[in-house]
Amino acid sequence: MAAAVRMRTWSCPTSGVFYPWAVLFVALLCTINAVVAAPETGLWKITVVNTSRPLLLRKSMYQDTDIELEVVHFSCPEEVILSIHWYLKYYPCHNEFNNIEEMYSRTPLSRGESLDPNPLGQGECIEHRHSPVTCNSGLNSFPMLKKAKADPRPVAPPQQGELPDETWITEEYDSSITKNNSVNINNNVIATTWKDGPYLLVVKFESSKPEANWNLTVSVVMKSSHGYISITEWPLMIFYMVMCIVYILYALLWFIWAACYWKDLLRIQFWIAGVIFLGMVEKAVFCAEYENTNAVGSASPGLLIFAELVSALKRTLARLLVIIVSLGYGIVKPRLGQVMHRVVGLGILYFAFASIEGVLRITGGRDNGPALITEIVLAVLDSCNIWFISFQCKPQQQQ
Repeated sequence: MAAAVRMRTWSCPTSGVFYPWAVLFVALLCTINAVVAAPETGLWKITVVNTSRPLLLRKSMYQDTDIELEVVHFSCPEEVILSIHWYLKYYPCHNEFNNIEEMYSRTPLSRGESLDPNPLGQGECIEHRHSPVTCNSGLNSFPMLKKAKADPRPVAPPQQGELPDETWITEEYDSSITKNNSVNINNNVIATTWKDGPYLLVVKFESSKPEANWNLTVSVVMKSSHGYISITEWPLMIFYMVMCIVYILYALLWFIWAACYWKDLLRIQFWIAGVIFLGMVEKAVFCAEYENTNAVGSASPGLLIFAELVSALKRTLARLLVIIVSLGYGIVKPRLGQVMHRVVGLGILYFAFASIEGVLRITGGRDNGPALITEIVLAVLDSCNIWFISFQCKPQQQQ
């Protein structure tokens, strides 16, 4: 008598059709790429008063990017002598470049009179102090700032027992001499970058009377031949252009296939078309935002938040479709009953946290603690999605 053989096999309501759809959804999900933070600004307008601390402006720039510094408005109720002292540093390591503001507030004793937040860090720098300007109520316009002769000095950590070298103060170009030597000097361009990479510009306004009341409105422009966009975000702009074209091709192909097989269309396929449409809108909005930043110099928070909300909706819908397709909805089951309420609840929860994470990432910048917490929650929800699908396709015993 032959012994009965027990076999363990995996059964799923839609095992015959799940894998083609899974491949499609994985392909769609792999194209998702959200921005790390809002695009870097290339144009600043800042009001400085007598009690303001030095300006700390950082940006990743191309080589030969012009840095303009202009005083567009000033108010000096009493006569005071003002001088502008700036410091431009190139960072070879991006990690030292990310926490500049925090480092500046924590190291007042170690830097002393230096404008460098981390005098012991490696890099190259130039520094200049412009000629003093007598500011009073009779001054009609603030003098134009001249470009400094760039002679970058390498900055390296000193040996034990040594003090850091003093920074070289550069000289200004003389307009009459530069014209004869055919050197092109733009108005209010104070410096030009000498390498591709991250830079920090520190600007300090010093007055002869610390207790005197005065205020200045300063305009700072960092623009290269590529525009205002930073060197790290130029590839992102190209990426979103390409992905927008890819999603347009997705939509055209899906429309053609739907037209060819319109009699056999399932309800779930219309939701797939919705995911493709949302992806196309998302990439188009991000591409428009980076183009706008490159042309204008500053980002539009409203447009970025709208793009993040569309991205959150697209990701939510894609994950819900993966779940309901694995359960057989619209293919072998006309409805899911009580399970559908759980799926919708999970989708609402994911969309809420995805929206919060996107908004926090855009408004909070890099190294944002609350955004990191929401990312962890989203990772847990994704794990729950995978567990939910695997639980529905559980192994069964067969004789």
